[in-house]
Amino acid sequence: MNNFNNSKFALFAAFILTTASIYTEASNSFGISDSDLNFIENKVDSMKYSEMISTRSSLLAERSNLQESQQNTQSPAQNKSINERLKVITAELSTIQKALLVLVGAGAISALTSDDGYDDNVPPVITITGANPATVELGGTYSDGGATAFDANHGSTAVTASGSVDTNSVGAYIVTYSATDLSGNTASASRTVNVVDTTAPVVTLLGRNPETTQFGSTYNDAGATATDASGTVEVVTTGTVDSDTVGEYTLTYTATDASGNVGTATRTVKIIDNQAPVFTSSSTFTVDENITAIGNVTATDKDTITFTIGATTGPALVNDQMAQSKLVITSTGALSFDTAPDYDMQVPDVLLNSEPDAFNTVGFQNNRSLSGYKTGATMNFTATVTVTDPSGNASTQDITVQVRDIGGVDDDTGTGTGTGTGTGTGTATGTNLDIGVPVFTSSDVFVVNENETTVGNVVATIAAAPATQFITYTIGATTGPAIQGDQAASNLMIELDGANAGGLYFDIAPDYDLQVPSYAAALAQEEGRLFDSREAYLDCTAQELLCEETLRTKSLDGYRTGATMNFTATVTATSATGITSTQNITVQVRDIGGVDDNTGTGTGTGTGTGTGTGTNTVGAV
Repeated sequence: MNNFNNSKFALFAAFILTTASIYTEASNSFGISDSDLNFIENKVDSMKYSEMISTRSSLLAERSNLQESQQNTQSPAQNKSINERLKVITAELSTIQKALLVLVGAGAISALTSDDGYDDNVPPVITITGANPATVELGGTYSDGGATAFDANHGSTAVTASGSVDTNSVGAYIVTYSATDLSGNTASASRTVNVVDTTAPVVTLLGRNPETTQFGSTYNDAGATATDASGTVEVVTTGTVDSDTVGEYTLTYTATDASGNVGTATRTVKIIDNQAPVFTSSSTFTVDENITAIGNVTATDKDTITFTIGATTGPALVNDQMAQSKLVITSTGALSFDTAPDYDMQVPDVLLNSEPDAFNTVGFQNNRSLSGYKTGATMNFTATVTVTDPSGNASTQDITVQVRDIGGVDDDTGTGTGTGTGTGTGTATGTNLDIGVPVFTSSDVFVVNENETTVGNVVATIAAAPATQFITYTIGATTGPAIQGDQAASNLMIELDGANAGGLYFDIAPDYDLQVPSYAAALAQEEGRLFDSREAYLDCTAQELLCEETLRTKSLDGYRTGATMNFTATVTATSATGITSTQNITVQVRDIGGVDDNTGTGTGTGTGTGTGTGTNTVGAV
C-alpha cells in the first residue's frame, strides 16, 4: 500500500514538475543558462520526496557557507566563482520548493521552511564591481563601475546607486548601492572614491631660454607662469644674475600646489661681453726732443682693460750713432720712449747751396742739413697700440708721436750754440694759497722794428693775489717765416720771474730782408726794380729786335704791401700754487729801410746787438 502511494506521489510530482519546468524555462531569471536549468529540473523531477528534503537541506547549508565566504573574500576571481555557484543553488532550491508545493501544499512548505530556517527575510547580496576604494586624479573623469545584487530566493536583483564624485575637488566621496528583493528585503553597500592630486604644476617660462645679456647692462627677468588642476599657484624664482660678471647663471622657477606637488623649470642666463674697448685719447702726441715721457693713451670699456704696443717705426739716424728710440706703453696706458729721441740725429735731407743775391755775391756751401730746421717739421714715430678687455675683445689705434726740435740747427751741448740748463737749490717760506687763475691783461699782438731784440712785456694778474704772490712765465716753441740759407732763425724768449718777469724778447734780432724772396715779388715792384744790362741778362726776343734788361734778383711782397714778418708762440703764466693760463702771442716785425738796408751793400742803415742771459731759479712763493 505504501509502495503504491509512493508511486502515485511520484507520478503526480512528475506531472507538476514538468508543468513548472515549462513555465520556468520561459521565465529563467536565475542568471544561468537554459541548459543548466533544464538539467536541474530533470534532476528534481527524478527525486523522491525524501531526496528532495535531503537535497534541499544540503543546498541550504552550502549556500550559507558560500555567503559567509563571499563576505570574507577580497579576490574578484573567487567572488565571481561563488556568485556562479549561488545562482545554481538558488535555481535548484526554487525548483525543489515548487515541487514540494505541489506535493504537500503551502502549509506543509511553510512548516518545513520554519523548521529548517528557510524564509524570505534574507536581503539580496550586493557585489561592487571594480576597485573599492577607487582613486581618480584631480581634474580627471570618474566612471563608476557599478554593482550587482543577487537574491537567494529571487535571483538577480536591480541595484540603484546614490552619491556623487566631484573630480575638481580633492577629497573622499561615498557612492551607495541599494538592492531590494521581491519580498521587500533591502541590502546596501558603498564604495569610497578618493579624488587625489598627484600631478605637479606645469611651469612655463616667459621669454627666451637660454637668455643672453650684454655685460654691464641691466638684466630684467621675464619670469614664468604655472598651471595646475587645483587652480592658481604662485611661482617663486630663485637664483641671481650678476650682469657685471661674465658667465652663465641659472634661475629656477618653482610652483607648489595645495597637495604639496612641486613643479619646476630653469632658465640659463648668459652674461657675455662682445664689445671692444673704445679709444678716447688722440692718436697724435706732440713732445719736445730729449725727453722720454709722452702722455697717456686712454680707452673706455665696461671691464678692466690692458694696453700693449707693437713695433715702432721712426726716422733713420745718422750712421746709427745711437739706438733708435722705441715707443713703450704700460698696461695702464702710460706712453713713453725707452730712449729719449734727439731731433739732430736724423739723417739730413737737404743740401744748403746759396743762390746769387741782388748784388751778384755768391757763396756756395755744400753743408747737409734738416729741412725741419726751416719748416718746423717734426721727427715722427708711429706704432700700433692694442687695448684688450678680459673677454678678449680688442681695439687698435695707430699712434703718431711728433717730436719737436728745440734749440735750432745744433743744440748739442758739446758743439752747439743753444742754451744749457742747470739745477740749483734754495729755500723759501710762505703760504701756498689757492688764489685763482692768472688772467692776461696785456695784448696778444706786439709790433716792433726789424733788427731789434726787445719786444715788450707780457702781463698777467690774479685779482685775489696778496703782494707776496708772484706769477712766472714760460714760452713754447716759436713759429716764424722761412729764412734764407742756413741763417739761424729768431726765437721768442721770455723772462721767467723776478723784476723783469714777462719781458718778451728775441734771442736773435730778426732781419726782415732774410725772408725767402721770389721773382714774382720783384716783378710786382713799381719802383726800385733791379735790372742787369750785361749781355748775359739781356732779353732780345722782342719783335722790334731790341734787347731789354731783365730782372736779376728776387724780392719780397712786403716791400710793396707793408706786410710784417710774423712770429708766434704760446706764453704760459703760472701762479705760485701751480694754476696756469696760456695766451698765443704774435710779434709783427716791420721792415725798416726798404728793399735793401744791409749795411754792407744797401742804402739803408742797420744795427745789431747780441745778448744772452741765463737764470737759475727755484720757484718762489
